[in-house]
Amino acid sequence: MNSIVNELRGVLLPLQNAVLLLPNLAMAEVVGYRDAESVTNAPEWLNGFIVWNQKKIPLIAFESLVGDQTAKPGHRARIALCYNPDEFSDIPLLGLLCKSIPHLARLDEQTLRDDKETTDLPDMVLRHVYYDGKDAWIPDLEKLAEASSVFL
Repeated sequence: MNSIVNELRGVLLPLQNAVLLLPNLAMAEVVGYRDAESVTNAPEWLNGFIVWNQKKIPLIAFESLVGDQTAKPGHRARIALCYNPDEFSDIPLLGLLCKSIPHLARLDEQTLRDDKETTDLPDMVLRHVYYDGKDAWIPDLEKLAEASSVFL
């Protein structure tokens, strides 16, 4: 008897007080934390730009987009490099600041539940969901890249 398994692979990005959830295919790499080159008049969520593989990548502190205060990165901090869905953008990748190492997640009907009650989502957030009963945000990577490109 054959059964169809409805399961996706995702990545959980731990923030200070929240978690981001992305499809596994959205991730390019995870690198150690490094200070970003600051940007004049940048919004609170844009820590600046880092250089990775000779590309200028925005470093984003997502907490400030969902109403949390961004904490100073600790010794376990990492940067999750994510692909920009808009392949024609000047910004091919986004760096999302994580408090520690991201980890894989199995997404299926038992582990993932959409939060249908939250209708007023923060800017640059696609969805609020529950993974294994815990809050998670799905970021709008395309909007983040578009907003960051103004500061290139």
